[in-house]
Amino acid sequence: MKKETNDVREDTEGILRECDAGAKMGIDSIDEVLDRVTDDNMLQALKTSRTEHVSLRNEIAKELDKHGFTGKEPSAAAELMSKGKIRGELLLHPTDAAVAELMIDGCNMGVKKLSHYINRFPDSGSPAVHLAERLVKTEQELADAMRVFL
Repeated sequence: MKKETNDVREDTEGILRECDAGAKMGIDSIDEVLDRVTDDNMLQALKTSRTEHVSLRNEIAKELDKHGFTGKEPSAAAELMSKGKIRGELLLHPTDAAVAELMIDGCNMGVKKLSHYINRFPDSGSPAVHLAERLVKTEQELADAMRVFL
């Protein structure tokens, strides 16, 4: 049985809101570590990924606005846990390898969460799915770039 148009709208809203929160979380996490990185190649990889996250975030915001949806902030608990983990780990191990490990862990969590939403909302509008897939790709690329610093 095919879903009604209202279901597609709700699915589109769900995936776009999750993309919005995910992109914001990615930007915030990168911002949290930038001033702690010593390797120029790692710094460039993080800055490049941040630029891609911001660009996607802007596209997501336009798509949300186009449909009359509001964005979604990352949960306070997720933000607190992320910042606490980053700050704690880098206090104990202030190395580029520790930054790389934290970024890989964060990217993997983002990919997992977004993949869940892509699968959960299969009937959402194709632009929403396309944005989610691009955000997953951006997260995977950052994780791959960080692996050389472990």
